[in-house]
Amino acid sequence: MFSARGRLATCGVALACALSGCAGTGSSGGESARVTDVIDGDTVEVERLGRVRLIGVDTPERGRCADDAATRFTRDRLLNRVVRYELGEEPKDRYDRTLAYLSRDEQMHNLALLTEGYASVLTIPPNDKYESDFEEAEREAEAADTGALATCDRNRRRAALRRGREEERAREAAIIRLERSRAARAAARRDRAAQRRREARALEEEFAPEPDEDSGSGSGDGGGGGGGDSGGSCLPASACPGKRDGDGDGCYCE
Repeated sequence: MFSARGRLATCGVALACALSGCAGTGSSGGESARVTDVIDGDTVEVERLGRVRLIGVDTPERGRCADDAATRFTRDRLLNRVVRYELGEEPKDRYDRTLAYLSRDEQMHNLALLTEGYASVLTIPPNDKYESDFEEAEREAEAADTGALATCDRNRRRAALRRGREEERAREAAIIRLERSRAARAAARRDRAAQRRREARALEEEFAPEPDEDSGSGSGDGGGGGGGDSGGSCLPASACPGKRDGDGDGCYCE
């Protein structure tokens, strides 16, 4: 199987032959013209043809990744160069641009954009004459992972990977914040419960009945008082002749 670069040369030779009439007649009759301006990677200005849109390929639009690279590639290869052109079966698009294949030095520029990784295939029937060659060139460029579009794809993948990692870190941080918030709320609930218990104990202590000290000391005092009174008014029996201890308390005199 030929490589994409080999097929580029082969296709360019075949196209040049077709344009010159050695293998049939092309739509343009093998005519040539000079490229006077480059609009972007797949659109140029050509003498007598006006604005030309390259058939079968699509380069990044202005402002998209690799648009400058594709434009530079076309400018470097075609600007102010004489090219051979083959018009499409449908020669105009809805914007009144001429639809054509352009070749320089027996290399088709449409195919070169695909081979070098500056464009992707865009087939719009009936202009599909080289569709299989274009698709093969695109596959080989993608497999080689070279060219401006491949660089854009790698950058997009890296950016997506970074975004995924950042989103994962953000989710993890949110989970940690949530767990900390829940722990803080639980600790606050425990603190409030402990405070309520302390307040309840303080109230219990404040309103608890005090011990009855009068009851114990009073009976002792009363007993002591009785003994004291007896000591003051009671006399032994010898001191009170003729008296009897009528109440049995050991006192004979009142």
